[in-house]
Amino acid sequence: MRQRIGRLARELSRLSEELLRPRRMRAASLVERHLGTRRQKRASAAFYLSWAEGGRTQWAYVPKEQVEEVGRQVEAWKEYRQTLRRWGEIVETLWGLWRELGEAQRPGPQKESG
Repeated sequence: MRQRIGRLARELSRLSEELLRPRRMRAASLVERHLGTRRQKRASAAFYLSWAEGGRTQWAYVPKEQVEEVGRQVEAWKEYRQTLRRWGEIVETLWGLWRELGEAQRPGPQKESG
């Protein structure tokens, strides 16, 4: 149990460092769309940011010259969220292991001798 706690604590430390690393992020999805009319679709794709706000999906056009940078920022946000999710799982697991370790080390109830 102690070895598992140690492994998880090292992973938690590594993830904490990763979460603290500064980066440019966008909490949105980058969507490629071929919009147009019923009769004529666009010849090339247009890119948009999509995100939820107030229960509604919001859209913002991304100029072609910004697509690569915006894509990196969106990907950075996804990676951050995945790291944060794993960090939370480890904290929850460690919480249980620490409690279990404490329970295993404490003496049981002792009867008073009279």
